[in-house]
Order: sequence, then structure tokens, then C-alpha cells
Amino acid sequence: MSSRPSRGTARLAAILDALPDGLLLVNCNGTVVNANAIALEMFETPGTALVGRGLLDLLPEFDSKLIPGSMRRPEAADEQGRTKPTRMTARRTDGHEYPVEVTSASLDSGQAAYNDIHSSYTGDELLMIVVRDLSGTVDTEAELARSQRQTEMILRAASEGVVGTDTDGRVVLVNPAAAQILGFRASDLGGQELHPLILHSRAEGEPFPYEDSPLADTLKSGRKHRVRGQVLWSKSGDRVPVDLTTAPVRDGDQLVGAVR
Repeated sequence: MSSRPSRGTARLAAILDALPDGLLLVNCNGTVVNANAIALEMFETPGTALVGRGLLDLLPEFDSKLIPGSMRRPEAADEQGRTKPTRMTARRTDGHEYPVEVTSASLDSGQAAYNDIHSSYTGDELLMIVVRDLSGTVDTEAELARSQRQTEMILRAASEGVVGTDTDGRVVLVNPAAAQILGFRASDLGGQELHPLILHSRAEGEPFPYEDSPLADTLKSGRKHRVRGQVLWSKSGDRVPVDLTTAPVRDGDQLVGAVR
């Protein structure tokens, strides 16, 4: 924090400065009266001061009803005055904006604990605000969403049927071509064990044990299989001859499913 006039206050300040997220203390005027080291790094730029600045200058989307002394009852806070993490835009003292996640909590009679840190504060209640910088997280989420949309478009456009399963052989993905070939709606297949639905019997009608199937081996060993003339069974009970490929799906070194 910004000053350390006593051993107890110094110890508290050291703990707050070690937090991984920014911490702001706001008085009933909506003014920042103190901040930990991370908050100073997040908000303050050379030649501009963070302490003494209005909270809404830093967090324009913050609910002003949460500021101590507001006559309007905040709807977002619980009975203890705490709020759930909320995404919004933060603004540095130089005007630069970036995404953050904000949580707040009221501190009743906060002056006793903090008046040694900032003697100019004279209110009876403080608002503690925890701010987490999401800049890198949001970029990653956007890239993942973009990649997922591209994958979905490719799967929808593919003329070959694609079915994805988890490690238990349950369906987690079906493209339109696969649903049409098998005579199922995609929603009918989701969460179902794939083998009993479409690969339960051999071409001659004899039972086809799951343990002998290429899907079972792929999920067990991680090996890829290509089978020409494999017979699948449609929803109506008709034989559907196909060229079947089963391939493992991995997350790093861990096998998480298969596609066929």
C-alpha cells in the first residue's frame, strides 16, 4: 500500500501488496483512498496519481449504487454487501482501456483499520474492490471461439460423416452428413453409446462385441484404424456399408476421445 507508519499496518500492507489482483479502497465520495501494488501497476501511469481519483473514472461501468453512502440500494450485492465477479472495462489514468473482472465488498467501520494509512480519509465506511486484468484471457477466449466456429463450419460442410466420442464411447459430436447417413437426428445420438446404436452386429447379423471393434481399440491403445466395407446399422435397421476410419483425439499427451 502507499504508506507504512506502524508495524501492524506495514504487515497488512505487505500482505495486500502480495495479492495477485489489484485492490482498491474507495470512500463514500467514490474516491480511491488506497491501492495495493498490483492496482498501482494496473491503473497508474507516470505523472498521474491513482489515489484521489474517482472510481468511475477508472471503472466507468461500475454500479455507482455500490459506493458507500449511496441512497440507492444496489441490486447486485448480497446482504453482506458483496458482489459476484463482473466483467467490465477498466481505464488507466492515461485513458488506456482494457477488460477486467471486478468483485467488491463493503467494509463497515473501515476507518479504524485504515486511517493510519491515509489520514485524509474521514468517512465511516469503505468499499473494497478487487480487480483482475483479463487482457490475455479475453484474447485467448476470442481465439478459441473463432477456432471453434471454423471447426463447426468445416464439419457442417464436410460430405463425409464425422462422429466424435469421449473415452467411454459416448457420442459428443455429430456432423449433418453422419446424421443423414445413419438416419438419426444429431440430438438423438448425443450422449449415447455409439457401438450399440450403429455397430452392434456384423454384416451377416451376428453380434459384434464392442471389444472387437476398431473404436474400442482406438480408445484403448490410441491406434488409428481404416476399415473398408465396414457395415453400420441405420436407425431403421438397414445395413449401411462404409469405409470406416477411427482416429484418436488427444489433449496434449492424454487420450480424450475418438473420431470416426
